[in-house]
Amino acid sequence: MKIYFVRHGETEWNLKKIFQGIKNSPLTKLGKEQARKLKIKLNSIDFTHYYSSPLGRAVETLEILTEDRKEKKLETIEYFREIDMGEMEGVPRDEFEKTYPTQFYNLWYNGKEYDPSEYKGESFQKVLERVRNGLNYLENNHKENDKILIVSHGIALEAIFACINNQGVETFSERQVPKNTSLTIVEYKNNKFKILDFSNTSHLDEEN
Repeated sequence: MKIYFVRHGETEWNLKKIFQGIKNSPLTKLGKEQARKLKIKLNSIDFTHYYSSPLGRAVETLEILTEDRKEKKLETIEYFREIDMGEMEGVPRDEFEKTYPTQFYNLWYNGKEYDPSEYKGESFQKVLERVRNGLNYLENNHKENDKILIVSHGIALEAIFACINNQGVETFSERQVPKNTSLTIVEYKNNKFKILDFSNTSHLDEEN
């Protein structure tokens, strides 16, 4: 089984550096262009299944990636939605940093100490547990030769790849968050997940 994990295209709130979490912000013009460039790269792959997070920006990205495919069934997968940022959703980064400087720092650079309970957010550990259940779902519901396209989110993807690498929340940092419309290819073979290509954005350098 091969799984092609994609982060959604750039959104309005990405551009404005506003935390989204489980709230939504539409793709920008650039975000749609990013998705269309990736679509061209993926055209030669005969996917058997298509999933996205239930959040609008992921759904919109998947719709663009599959707009030329005739036979398709687009499904949502709750396990791979973005982290819930609680009361910090819709809040600019600089405002978050002023209000909760310690947790703002920990969010990006010290995942082991990140504690969002004061603003009713979801912990990294909860995200790890959730996405691990998602990986178990894929193991139990797909066949050896399936090729699966999944659109998810920055921190959710970071958690997925941490699970695959048997790492914990201490590894979470801004440097490990996949870029918009990046492609990470994961193989599942002999009961083990393995990352073959991480956060590839070569399609963004190509001309339309």
